[in-house]
Amino acid sequence: MKTPAAIVALLGVALHDGSARADDPVRHVVENGDSCSSIAQRYYGDTRFVDLLHGANPELAKKPPPHLLREGMVLVIPPKPAAKAGPDAQLTAVRNQVDVLTPETKPGHPNDPLFRGNRVSTQAASAADVTFRDETQVKLGERTLVIILGDARSAAAKVDAASDTNATGATLVTGNLRAFMPSAKKDASFGTEAAAVKVYQGEAQISADAVKTTRLAVYRGSSAIEARGTRREVARGFGSKAELGHAPTAPRPLPPAPVWSTAPPLVLLDRGTASILGAYDVRTLPEATSPRVSEWHVQIARDGIFRDVAVDTRVPAAVKNLEVQPPGAGRYYIRISAVDDDHFEGPYGVIARVLVVHAVETALPGARRRLEIEPPDAFCVRVGNVELSRVDGPIVAGTKEPVRLRCAPNESDPTTLIPLD
Repeated sequence: MKTPAAIVALLGVALHDGSARADDPVRHVVENGDSCSSIAQRYYGDTRFVDLLHGANPELAKKPPPHLLREGMVLVIPPKPAAKAGPDAQLTAVRNQVDVLTPETKPGHPNDPLFRGNRVSTQAASAADVTFRDETQVKLGERTLVIILGDARSAAAKVDAASDTNATGATLVTGNLRAFMPSAKKDASFGTEAAAVKVYQGEAQISADAVKTTRLAVYRGSSAIEARGTRREVARGFGSKAELGHAPTAPRPLPPAPVWSTAPPLVLLDRGTASILGAYDVRTLPEATSPRVSEWHVQIARDGIFRDVAVDTRVPAAVKNLEVQPPGAGRYYIRISAVDDDHFEGPYGVIARVLVVHAVETALPGARRRLEIEPPDAFCVRVGNVELSRVDGPIVAGTKEPVRLRCAPNESDPTTLIPLD
């Protein structure tokens, strides 16, 4: 006997013939490898209708794309409307100064729709995330300009041998971008003035510098770069570049991911002068295979996926110690990559987490004081001459009464003793 989930799946197949037209919504049971865009393509014949799918399923609507679908979850497939002209992509994150040219120039904001021909430009110390309707995600670095040319999955990247022009899902004019593929079944195409790049799966960085040299660095999965009739397949941990008018170079090893020789503390008490400290380096490799590190790329974010980046800087190779003042109380995530002398950037090392705790003290009548812990959702337990208890609000204590906490970034992490005397 078929299970209820199997019956629902069979009904879903029976009720659609490439488009959803029934008056009542169809229900789809997610299978391994499914994505929102593949489901939209299956039922509507067009990935533009992925927004319709998101709107009909609250579990998807409350989270920004791309979405990780669980095998076995049931999604509502609403009827296909008579007509729809959805965007090719949208801005999903913006940091500092980001402009969208539509063709009028205007400040970019999260959830702004992007259509074919629109340009997205980031200024100094700025960044943006663009998510295509097929759920390919692209992170734009500072001083980057891209042109949206359509669905990043379905557009084919081709280089005209005579003119070196490209027809791709997005064109990188200058700067750098990181492409993240949500599924091994997908690929995305990007073009520059010098080359065409196809990211098959995983994660890769593409850059175009001031002299129009294109670099491809592959961190997960595999990719390819093509120019002047020559195509190079690039595996994980390798990079290739194409100078304007020249064929791509043979793939070369990327710098290795840095390791923490001294990891930053899990918890730091901020009294106004505290700094996050740590030390890092790369493991020594045989000279023949070890690219020379010329600088480090350091990022500190307020979230684990690095959409809200607080610090983004590059430091010389000789600087192997981290020392930075946190921009206030909160949880911070730190990652570092190495850049070689040919400007190829390697993968990020292990992300370090730091909870920065700040106590705001207010004097109360009767020789008492109130201590408010920031961030308010920090996991802290008061210890000492009181009953062991979770801190869920302000602490009221005597002026001279010792207050000691044990805090951690999360409840499952080891705690650190924090004296607030």
